[in-house]
Amino acid sequence: MIRSAFLAGLGGVAGSTQIAQVQLFTASIRIAVVAPQSGDAGPLGKQLARGAEGAADELNRFRAGYAPAVLIDVFDDHDTTADAIVQGGFATGDPNTIAVIGHLAVAPTYNALSVYAKANCPLVVPTVTDDAITAQGYRNVFRLPTKDSTEGGFLADYAITRQGYKVPHVVAQDGDYGLAVAIGFRQRAAALKVDALGTKFSFENPNYDDAASAILSHGPDCVVLCGNTQDMGPLMPALIAKGYTGKFMASQGFFDPLTTVTYAKEADGMIVSTSMPYFPLAPSSQEAVRDYTANIGPLSPVAAFGYAAVQLIEAAVQRSSASNRLALLRAFQTGGPYQTIVGNYTFNPEGDQLTPNCYFYSVQNGKFAYDRQAKATGFMLK
Repeated sequence: MIRSAFLAGLGGVAGSTQIAQVQLFTASIRIAVVAPQSGDAGPLGKQLARGAEGAADELNRFRAGYAPAVLIDVFDDHDTTADAIVQGGFATGDPNTIAVIGHLAVAPTYNALSVYAKANCPLVVPTVTDDAITAQGYRNVFRLPTKDSTEGGFLADYAITRQGYKVPHVVAQDGDYGLAVAIGFRQRAAALKVDALGTKFSFENPNYDDAASAILSHGPDCVVLCGNTQDMGPLMPALIAKGYTGKFMASQGFFDPLTTVTYAKEADGMIVSTSMPYFPLAPSSQEAVRDYTANIGPLSPVAAFGYAAVQLIEAAVQRSSASNRLALLRAFQTGGPYQTIVGNYTFNPEGDQLTPNCYFYSVQNGKFAYDRQAKATGFMLK
């Protein structure tokens, strides 16, 4: 799950529509974004909506005269399960809505899945990485970021085959994020003939000193933090205070300015994985990034995946001439690759990317510096 509070964006209110100067009677495709627009998660939800609206604006400005315009409706789910179900019902209640983009967090997404399945509506999941989202048997769910267990495997490959660590130790809390990353790491490590041990500690009542002692008792040469900076960051100074001198690696919950601001010293040299590509090395994305930055502002990771979700839907519509939900579902299930700002997508039967990828960044002097991708593809130069 992408949890980091990047740049707060602008967004609509529940049910608002982004028009992008579309003339009346123009053929259109209607897409709903269901995400928090208020409350604590509102800034991130607004980034998602802002990214989706930015993509629609660009598509509408440069569309051919015969191509349908893209319209965006934004619904506020307040980042709660109950409102996610209700707002998902509102979004799919309009028969003209061809797809939904949402939600922002695990619980709202998971509990609203049946709403979209009953409506035969494609759901594009832009930020939630929890394995459970695509493990329920629904065939209308399509996830953009790499799922947690797969990311854990990529982290293990980097730690063991590239860095040569012999005693990596994975750490997770008993909350809703991190355990699947840790499991994926350990499974891949076992396949590489490395016995990666792990430590789990409390999310609600964390004791960082005790966790640090438990970790250090195994003599690790690398500690892999499977969680997010806000909740697991204090473990780094606790480990260092107890004499740890090895390296840190972390999952994408640490791809957060909080890491480089609050823990710049402790995290220096840390490798962090994320689904967010490095745009300067992604030639096919650079024009869209420049356009967005010039017209709207900095493109945060959450906004980038909102932008990509709209691109994905529009590309499938254009390629298949889909004019309804069922036709779009078939296009996603059988077609691809579809090009977006964050990568090219063909989906497997579960709804995850057929060829998933991760990107690695290192923390250097209080900044994230791009290092490499997990898999070489034509999307990225390195």
